[in-house]
Amino acid sequence: MRADDDDALTWDEVSDPTHVATPAARVEPAETASPRVEPVEAPVVAAPAPAGEPAKPATSSFLLVSYGILAGAFLLYTVGWVLGLRTVVFVEVDTLSRILSTVAQALAVASPAIWFGGAFVLTRAAKPVYRLLLLVAGLVATIPLPFILLGASS
Repeated sequence: MRADDDDALTWDEVSDPTHVATPAARVEPAETASPRVEPVEAPVVAAPAPAGEPAKPATSSFLLVSYGILAGAFLLYTVGWVLGLRTVVFVEVDTLSRILSTVAQALAVASPAIWFGGAFVLTRAAKPVYRLLLLVAGLVATIPLPFILLGASS
């Protein structure tokens, strides 16, 4: 390999204003006439914490993965409610029963999302174990029974 090829991999121009020397990679130039250019570091200013509000600890990886799995299960439950309610035949005799049936179907489809969101809102100050237990209880409470019992027919 020639010396010219290695020149592309080095930074010998210390007088270049874009050159930044790190302590581990300082290269002392051999007798240069120009003064050494030192990088100027901006001071790091940390944002002050709001008064009276303690810093919240970071959520662990286990909890994040658990929340993701449970959110996916609740999403599948929502799809199960949509597919299951398509197979159920509702007898609607008047306008009131038609309205109530539509509201009940909409609430049934939205129940997994409502439970998931409610669990997070209601357990903000609680320990994460309580939130996980509430989410698991929601998996039992919002099972899409029409989908499980009748299946999804096209």
